[in-house]
Amino acid sequence: HGGGNMDSAMDFAHGCLPEDLQYEIRDMLDNRDAAWAPNKIVDLRERMVHVWKHGDECNRDVVLLDIAMEKFYRQRIEAMNTAGMTADDKLGTLEAAVRNVCVCGDFDRMAMALDFFRKANGPAEENGGLVRWSSEWGKTMDAALDYVALSMEKHMDELCSYAQRAAYPIGMSAEVDFAYLDNFGEEVVRGHSMFAVSKMIGEVRDEIRASAGRSPWLIVSNGCEQLSLHAGVVQVVPLADIQGQDFCHNPIVALTAKLGGLEDIPPGVTAVITASPVDLLSHIAIRARQMGVLLAAMPDPGGWAELMSFSGDGVRIDIVGEEVMVKRSDLGPAAAATVAGPPTGQYIEGLTITPSANVPVWMVDPTNYAEGIVGGKSKSLSTLGFSPTLSTYAMMSDNMRGGDLTVPNSNAIPFGSFEKALRADEATLEKVAVATAAVAAADDAGDADLRRDALDVLRDIIVYQLKMPEGMGPVIQTAIQSYGGEATTRGVWTAIKRVWASKWNERAYLSRKACGVEEEELCMATLLMELVPAEYSFVLHTANPVTGNQHEVYGEICVGLGEALVGNEPGNALSFTAQKVKGFPHIVRSLPSKPTKHVAQKDTRTIIARSDSNGEDLEGFAGAGLYDSIVVDAPTLEPVDYANEPLIWDAEKRSAMIKKLAELAVAIEVEMKSPQDIEGCIVGGSTYILQSRPQVL
Repeated sequence: HGGGNMDSAMDFAHGCLPEDLQYEIRDMLDNRDAAWAPNKIVDLRERMVHVWKHGDECNRDVVLLDIAMEKFYRQRIEAMNTAGMTADDKLGTLEAAVRNVCVCGDFDRMAMALDFFRKANGPAEENGGLVRWSSEWGKTMDAALDYVALSMEKHMDELCSYAQRAAYPIGMSAEVDFAYLDNFGEEVVRGHSMFAVSKMIGEVRDEIRASAGRSPWLIVSNGCEQLSLHAGVVQVVPLADIQGQDFCHNPIVALTAKLGGLEDIPPGVTAVITASPVDLLSHIAIRARQMGVLLAAMPDPGGWAELMSFSGDGVRIDIVGEEVMVKRSDLGPAAAATVAGPPTGQYIEGLTITPSANVPVWMVDPTNYAEGIVGGKSKSLSTLGFSPTLSTYAMMSDNMRGGDLTVPNSNAIPFGSFEKALRADEATLEKVAVATAAVAAADDAGDADLRRDALDVLRDIIVYQLKMPEGMGPVIQTAIQSYGGEATTRGVWTAIKRVWASKWNERAYLSRKACGVEEEELCMATLLMELVPAEYSFVLHTANPVTGNQHEVYGEICVGLGEALVGNEPGNALSFTAQKVKGFPHIVRSLPSKPTKHVAQKDTRTIIARSDSNGEDLEGFAGAGLYDSIVVDAPTLEPVDYANEPLIWDAEKRSAMIKKLAELAVAIEVEMKSPQDIEGCIVGGSTYILQSRPQVL
């Protein structure tokens, strides 16, 4: 509803408003073109909401006045010339724009983002003494801006979806041209006041990142030296749409607006550049570094638009400091042959898969975690659990004072258990054989959609039709009693089956095909552990994964469970580098802005079934993230209250946490005798090591 103009709306609504509010609205109307008018409108709308929304009744005329004022405000901000404004003025206008969209209380996450932003933008006595425009303040404001932007994207994507869902049936009934219907949701969003927020973020973000000492670029993997000669032809394409393809004969640079974080990088893709943030330790980041592929993010809209202008052109790429320099290349595809690597099935030479041992039992404990029985995940946990090096560290380290270091107890369903269970269920065995043949046939035909459907059917057969074999029930019950006694046998059995079925998710299937691994060679163990209700989760690399520097630790920390880190969810983690010397001097690279946290269900002790195949953590191949881990009682998603989060505001606590984790990383590296990729979490003063695998440099 357009609401008409403000004057006529006020004529109808004035009798329903308090006298002081009537006077101030009339004054604003008389001075609507003044520079102060937009911010005054926000003040007035915040006071009017108590009349029409929180009063005894909702008055239609006041609602229409609010709509008219909101529309006028949006038009003023969108037409505003910011050329003469200072950065502080822009931040003030942005704060008002965020307040404006929060007036009606429709956007819960944006309200939390506003609290974070206001605190960062406030006086020093309210934000922990941060000196405005210092590097520390810049990092805090950078995180706050990111949180506002991500909240805006979430709410507007939802609005677009809701509007679009209604547009099709209504529009088609009215015989509206289909071309208009396709864009209806987007047009609804374009008319929303969030666009004023988006404009002001774009106006000020570069200055904030500069104050934080940060380039717009985020370089995750440097790629190889030959990129400076010829990297390939630029293609603008979602990475998910080219899974399973081979570009070795015509290498490409993929510009993909968003990444899920779990995609594979097809052979012949020499560089992946995205507009969305990428966690340095997400699964796609690990694979990019292992394959020697450049992976970088350019979230700045202007920088992204410049990259898009290279579409269809051959380019060369140089990395200078924090910058990725993309220039047109006069060389052709032949120059990129050494960049792209050999064709599918040949580019990991000498990859060996440990065969499964014949284990007669359904479950083994850590004393029996061994080659051929379980994968590297279980074996490393067993090593760390019995490590005198870590025990000494936990007792002697000043950084661990007042806390515990724990490797959680676990049990494992060993290699061969899936095959044994399948043989015991002849009906399902036959269906799996038919479904597996259908996958192979679709693959041979080169039909990616048919292959994807066949893989879905195969996984569903395993999850929903495979019967629990004799003897498995008591084993699961034993595990349940060991980890709190609250999970159900059916829930744990379903989680185990989902882990087994993940052997045939598309990423894993294509990865095996690319590496030349036969289907029957891949065996899956399942690690059963109690889910630790993490307050903070971390990932540590004992050698810097970007620079390769083995004298410093690179780490990331997020609020809640670790899925937000390893799944490359939107936003930044707290990222840092720490030198491997006494005192562990460190640099905070970014403060956290991931808008949601994964939280274990309240008052529920549950189990996580973790994949542990013989096709991960191999020499020269980081297979992390190919297979699924399943929590029996799924965690919930909650927004993060960064306005009151110690990782943001308590520099002393943050520094102590970084030093403790850096020292822990070094202790684990000493025990494992090579650079490590470590996952863990913190609860109170206790630190839990959940995984350690060899780091592929």
